[in-house]
Amino acid sequence: MLLFAVSLITACNNSQDQSTSSSKSDPTQASMANDHAAAKAAIMKADSAWDKASEARSAEGWLSFYADDALMMPPGENLCSDKASREASIKKMFAIPGMSLRFQTSKVELSQMADLGYAVGVYQWASKDAAGKDYHETGKYCETWKKQADGNWKCIVDIWNADAAK
Repeated sequence: MLLFAVSLITACNNSQDQSTSSSKSDPTQASMANDHAAAKAAIMKADSAWDKASEARSAEGWLSFYADDALMMPPGENLCSDKASREASIKKMFAIPGMSLRFQTSKVELSQMADLGYAVGVYQWASKDAAGKDYHETGKYCETWKKQADGNWKCIVDIWNADAAK
C-alpha cells in the first residue's frame, strides 16, 4: 500500500512538472502572448495619435480613427451611428471657442483572439462658455477597438462623459 501511495504521488508531481514546462515552451502560447502585446501596443499608439489629432484640432484626423460603422456616444447628444452624424458632431465640437481636448489612455484589454479590445482613460476639456469665460472639465472614456482586415485598428464604439462637478 505504501508503495502504491508513493508511486501515485510521484506520478502526480511528474504530471504537474510536465504541464508547467510544456506551457512555458508552448510556441502557440508564446505567439498568443506576442500577439496580445503587439495589439495592446497598437491600440495605445492609435490612441496617442488620436490625442495628437485632437491637440491639432483636426476633425478629419479625429474622424479617421473610427470604423465606417462605428457608434459614437458624445455627452449631451444623440447616438451617432453613421459617418455623417459623427462628422457633424465632431465638427461642432471643434468649432467651440477656445476648445481644447486632450486624453490619456490608462488601460487596454484584449479578447482572447486579440481582434477586439477596449481602452479606457481620462480626458481634460477646456473652452469658453457663452459669456466668454473659461470653462474646464475632466472626464473619462471607454473605446472599443476592432482589428480591421488590413491589420489596422479602428474604434467601433466610443463613449465619454464628464466627471461630477467639483
